[in-house]
Amino acid sequence: MQTFTSRALVALSIVYGATIAILAITGSDHVGKFAAIGGITIGVLWALRAVLGSGSNQE
Repeated sequence: MQTFTSRALVALSIVYGATIAILAITGSDHVGKFAAIGGITIGVLWALRAVLGSGSNQE
């Protein structure tokens, strides 16, 4: 399960990064808000995965 969540979070991070890049290239006015909210959300998800996944060392 931990491998699945790692892969899902990596995929989510890549899609998020690509979305930020597209918004920046197109000159969107909302890129800052989207970057802040998304960055905090993805950071919290990575932190939760690290904290909750530290108890089980299954690979």
